[in-house]
Amino acid sequence: MGVKYLWNILEPVKKEVPITDLKGQTIAVDLSVWICENSGVKAVQGRVVKPHLRALFFRVSNLLQMGVKLVFVVDGEPPEMKWETISSRVNARFSSKGRGRRGGGNPKQRTSRSHFKRFIKECLELLDFLGVPYVQSKGEAEAMCALLNEKGIVDACITEDGDVFLYGGRTVYRNFHVAGKNPVIECYRMSDVTEKLGMSRETLVALALLLGCDYVPKGVQASERHFTDKPAHCSRCHHVGSAQIHKSKGCPQCSGTRPAQLERIQQNASVPA
Repeated sequence: MGVKYLWNILEPVKKEVPITDLKGQTIAVDLSVWICENSGVKAVQGRVVKPHLRALFFRVSNLLQMGVKLVFVVDGEPPEMKWETISSRVNARFSSKGRGRRGGGNPKQRTSRSHFKRFIKECLELLDFLGVPYVQSKGEAEAMCALLNEKGIVDACITEDGDVFLYGGRTVYRNFHVAGKNPVIECYRMSDVTEKLGMSRETLVALALLLGCDYVPKGVQASERHFTDKPAHCSRCHHVGSAQIHKSKGCPQCSGTRPAQLERIQQNASVPA
């Protein structure tokens, strides 16, 4: 879950970049996020025996062929404050109708946790066969990803968890898809968050406490009203509306600016005065 509404707040600095732009980069990947993404797709289940392995294989293969170096990060022991949140999330993804084994705790919860651990083990075995390195975090995977990024060991992180910025991450890729003719990926940079939104790492931590996060799920309830139902903003001209619509139809606030003009606006904005 990360921080509530964080990706909505960061929408103005989102950039869609071609997957090919990742060539030559070293990237840390939050493994558990990829597993959860693909294991919860019911449409695939029944036709593909192990969708999490299939997705991992093709994603890794495509990135390696593009010259991207990968380092996968595995979750360690989560802080006690997050046990309930993580347990609920895992149960929602990996719940089973079967009865659990003997031991403490709810049988359904034990079964869900055992499924998730088995998926992790299978993915690590696949990474071994592919020759792709992975590291075990002492705590949360996104914290290790952020540390590797902050220290310059990796160029970016691939994760869906916005907590990575709170831990010190600099560049984050999300909504990863390799399908399609010209696949793209969303890119968020902390430098853009600071320059364009005026938010520091400490500001994001404060937002997490106010809006709610894995540690404080409810946050300060009255504060979330300010961030709900906010319209999307174009990542190119920063006006109301999506970049895709502006690219095809132009931006009303830019007086009907067409795609070629938007490109020049974006280029001029990136050139220092």
